[in-house]
Amino acid sequence: MKNICIIGAGGTGCTMAADMVLKGHEVTLYADPAWQGALEEVRAAGGIRMIGQAATGFAPISRLENDLERAVRGADVILVALMATRHEELAETLAPLLSEGQTVCFSAGNCGSVVLRRAGKVCSGVLIGEMQGNVYPCRFSGPAEVRCAFPYMEKKAAAFPGRDTPAFIEAMREAYACTPARNVMEACFNSPNLSIHLAGSLLNTGGIERDPAFRMYAQGLTPGVLACIREVEREKAPVMERMGFANAVHAGMIEKLMRYGEFPELDDFRQVSGPSSMRHRYITEDASVGQSLFLSLAHSLGMTLPCMESLVMLAGVINGENYLRDGMTLASLGLDGLSAGEINERLHNGFPGA
Repeated sequence: MKNICIIGAGGTGCTMAADMVLKGHEVTLYADPAWQGALEEVRAAGGIRMIGQAATGFAPISRLENDLERAVRGADVILVALMATRHEELAETLAPLLSEGQTVCFSAGNCGSVVLRRAGKVCSGVLIGEMQGNVYPCRFSGPAEVRCAFPYMEKKAAAFPGRDTPAFIEAMREAYACTPARNVMEACFNSPNLSIHLAGSLLNTGGIERDPAFRMYAQGLTPGVLACIREVEREKAPVMERMGFANAVHAGMIEKLMRYGEFPELDDFRQVSGPSSMRHRYITEDASVGQSLFLSLAHSLGMTLPCMESLVMLAGVINGENYLRDGMTLASLGLDGLSAGEINERLHNGFPGA
C-alpha cells in the first residue's frame, strides 16, 4: 500500500483518487483554493463514485486538501493531474516542498518533469517523471462521480533525468505499472493527444461552438478529419526518426471509432464529452504545449511541418492568441541550441550541475 497524493481535482484527478482508493492505497486529493468546486462536491459526498470500464464502486476519500505543503507531506507518490498550462505555476510552489524518497509523476506528461526540475533546487533522492498520454480517458458523470472509458492499460513512462527511469518505474509499480520510454520527450510526443486533438477539434469548430455538449468521438470523426490526423502523423514520423524515438501511430484507433455500430467496447470512449468550447484543453493545451514544442524541435532540426504549423496557427486565430510565438519551445525547457544527440544526452543525464 502506498500513500498517494493527487494534485488536481478535475476529472482525471478524481478518477485517479477513486481508482487508487479502490485498489487499497491511502489517498490525499489536493486542489488549490481557486479550484475548489469539485473538492467540495467530494467532501459533501464523502468520497467519489467510479463507474465505467475500470474499477467500480464508491471510494471514500479521507484527506481533502487545499494546502499543498500539507498535501504532499508524507506522500510516497505524487500524481500530477493538471493541464500542462499550469505545470510551471505548480512547479515553482512544489519544488521546495519535496523530500527524499518521494516520486512525482505527471499524467499527461508534456515534459512537466523537465519544468519541475528547472523550477528550483529539488531535494536529492526525489524521482520525477511522466507517463505517455493521460492515465485513462475519463470525465465527471455527476457530482463526485466519474466515468472511466477504459481500464488502465500499461503505459510507457520515463524519468527526468532518464538515468532514473528504472527506479521511477519501480516506484510507480504499485500504483501504475509502466514500461520504459527512451526519455520524457519520446513519451510526450507519442501521446495520442498530439496527433488527434487539434485536428479533430479545429475541423469541428462549427459543431463545438453551436453545442457545448459536443462529443468529438461520437459526432466529429469523418474521413476528412481522419485525413488530417494521418497528415499530422506523416509529418511527425521523420522528426521522431531523427531523434531516435519510437513512433506510436494513432490513426488506426480513429478508424475503428468511426465505424459506429461496430466495436461496442469503444462505446464508452465514443461518449467522452468535449471539446465544450474552443477554449477547451483539446485546443489550448495542445496548441500551446504539445504541438508548439514539437514544432520547435522540428525547426531546430531544419524540418518544416506545414499541416501541424497551420493547425497551431489556426487555433491561435480562433482564440486571439499566438501559440507559435508564445507556446512551449525547446528554450522553455533549457534545450535550445542543441543537436538531436545533445538533447537526448541532456534528457538522460539532466542539466549540468543539477
